[in-house]
Amino acid sequence: MAWRKPLVGVVVDSTMAFGRMVLQGVMQYANVRRRWLFQDELRARGGKLDHWRDCDGTILAIITPEIVQQVSRHSRFVVSCSSTSDPETMFTVCGDDLAMGRSAAEHLMDCRLEHFGFYSTYPAPLSAKRNRGFREALATRGFTCSEPRFLRAERDDWVNRRHWPRVTRWLQELPKPVGIMAVDDAMARELAAICFQAGISVPDRVAIIGVNNDELLCNVTWPPLSSVEVDFRRVGELGAKLLDRLLSGEKLTPRSCASFIPPVGVVKRASTDVLAVNDVNLSESVRFIREHACDPCSVRDVLQHVPVGRRWLERQFIQQLGRTPHDEIRHVQMEAARRLLLHTNLTLPEVARQSGFSAVQSFTRAFRQAMGDTPAAYRRSNAVRH
Repeated sequence: MAWRKPLVGVVVDSTMAFGRMVLQGVMQYANVRRRWLFQDELRARGGKLDHWRDCDGTILAIITPEIVQQVSRHSRFVVSCSSTSDPETMFTVCGDDLAMGRSAAEHLMDCRLEHFGFYSTYPAPLSAKRNRGFREALATRGFTCSEPRFLRAERDDWVNRRHWPRVTRWLQELPKPVGIMAVDDAMARELAAICFQAGISVPDRVAIIGVNNDELLCNVTWPPLSSVEVDFRRVGELGAKLLDRLLSGEKLTPRSCASFIPPVGVVKRASTDVLAVNDVNLSESVRFIREHACDPCSVRDVLQHVPVGRRWLERQFIQQLGRTPHDEIRHVQMEAARRLLLHTNLTLPEVARQSGFSAVQSFTRAFRQAMGDTPAAYRRSNAVRH
């Protein structure tokens, strides 16, 4: 009897970068093997799937009770690529929301901000983990977080902007300067627009960071938005790989194979281009390091750029930032290296060179000291987090 190709469904919202990237990852995995047939729904935002045919498995990047119910009735297996699903009951491969919140908090704290907020009008399941990760990271350095009270915007509110006055009052009451994490780039864009209407300067008074690194949203916003980048292509690829295992007959449970993909890092743009210190020379020194650390640069290069002495620079860095200029250079280099290890297939010599190191040996030594692991081991262990 001829072997039948499995029919696989894919349900994503292709109007969003998240949905498109998940779809790319799924198809990247499937096209190499060329053994699945597909049915898809690419405009599934809140819609119904009454037309959905029976299939062997479905990959979802949108979770609503209606869609889950309809797809589950017509699919042997369902794999979710959304963090709003319950990994105890549904096969799940998604981004690590707690780590996204931590990344945003660490970035804003590195800007030397001391006041923080979290912004979302989405239902709690979508934002709760990112909010928690953000707050927990702030708490490790003794900071707290504010958010607008009793704020829940429905779809019509986004068009009519009925909630904007409440958000404006919240923003005006916050101590400044303040760093705010928005639950995603769409919320960050809305927050930037509210600030603009209210005459609140971004990033000097309010620094804003989103999540997803949707390049269209980030770059059409003024000022352009910093964002936590998540490799959703990897999420889609691993979701397809998990479905392939299920279709091949492996006996798996949702809890045993849930995977949470860590963020790649923060893509910094103008919305967080601020350093909350009073001294211009210190601020310019940090800016120079963050722009040139991977060229590479040294403390001597910094001193050639700013008119101060080495002892003054060392003292100000330790007092204001809690680390030396050399530590700051290493910090930027390690962030670049971590991003390249997680987000590219570059060889270790190439990663070393692009991170500002002339030799793999010195790069490996510095990376192990900073991260507690070798670059190769870090890449292997953080590709997928179970």
